[in-house]
Amino acid sequence: MNDRRLPALTGLRGLAALWVLVFHAWALSGAAGAGLPAPMTALLGAGWLGVDVFFVLSGFLLARGLGDELAGGERRPDWPAFALMRVARILPAYYAQLAVFALPAAAVVLTPAIAWVPASNGEVLAHVLLWLNAWPWMPAHLGPWWSLPVEAGFYAVLPLLWWAWGSSRRMLGLLLATAILAVAWRFAMHDVVGIEQRIGWSEHLPGRLVQFIAGMALAWSMSSGAREGRGGMVRESLGAGRAPLRADALALLAVAVLVLLPQLGGDRAYVGIIDARAWTWFWPLLTAVPVAVLLVSLVRAPEGRVARALGSAPLVALGTVSFGLYLWHYPVQWALRTALGGYVPPSWGLAGYIAMSLVVSLAVAALSWWAIERPVLAAARRWRERRRVKLRAP
Repeated sequence: MNDRRLPALTGLRGLAALWVLVFHAWALSGAAGAGLPAPMTALLGAGWLGVDVFFVLSGFLLARGLGDELAGGERRPDWPAFALMRVARILPAYYAQLAVFALPAAAVVLTPAIAWVPASNGEVLAHVLLWLNAWPWMPAHLGPWWSLPVEAGFYAVLPLLWWAWGSSRRMLGLLLATAILAVAWRFAMHDVVGIEQRIGWSEHLPGRLVQFIAGMALAWSMSSGAREGRGGMVRESLGAGRAPLRADALALLAVAVLVLLPQLGGDRAYVGIIDARAWTWFWPLLTAVPVAVLLVSLVRAPEGRVARALGSAPLVALGTVSFGLYLWHYPVQWALRTALGGYVPPSWGLAGYIAMSLVVSLAVAALSWWAIERPVLAAARRWRERRRVKLRAP
């Protein structure tokens, strides 16, 4: 089952991108966001968790799609076709943005802070290959790009981890192994002196892989193979979750837990910087649980109010262009704030700043979808279908 048959998941992806946009607007607005009620501040300040939602959702959808290939009679996933579809999904839009930032006009239109003037050929190569925030150290030119090599890394290792599909025991073992890896990795990074390196390295694939695997394990546990076999991790008894009221309550509880998680630190709300507090080493595990619960509620009860709200036409449209929205909202916000004089004036306020940055970002994201992403993905799908016909021919 893909997300086109689960519109709530497309809407969730759009809402996650919107949450990240609102978080960055809140952070960049400065005084414009002061004086808000504590619940609103908690909601806005937790917006960076939209990326955590992306990672678990990505693992779930990709594994579910590959599992459907096997359920449809394929002997094994078509990994070359999988690789092509993943490349078509992220690289063309990202390369287009990279090219725009490299134009001389970018320093004028998008401010010098956003314009990309590579200091070396190595910097160019690192950005082209998405070898960012890695080793040797090469920081991503634009902050939100940190998640792209993490996502691409999962695409690269998924064929190596696919042995776990088909067995609840193996899947549980893989989930446990990646959970231990995440904790050990983030513990090893907590005393790195350079704050930029500490953040970049700790959030790389070893520290985040468990979130993708949590989505993958959830996809297996909800597949027909897990239900028919013995020892499925999420048993058919969860079918009670199809009751709309129960599913809605479960979804809202999961969202509430996710929003409140950064407050575990008391006065020091967690903002993604690994430190000596042991619970910050467990962050990917802490977030994977409520996101997985949310996905279960949406998939098991698509007729629930939460699922129907997420599957509404506006949110599905937002989810369709969510990748472009994620790529472009931050430079748009920087350019807008610079055009306003380097700050958000009180006459605008946080709401005005969010609204304007959303309108402009959506326009650019829509252009990216229609001019780049949509035609490239359509061409990749046609190639994949031709390949399938050829492989099935006697």
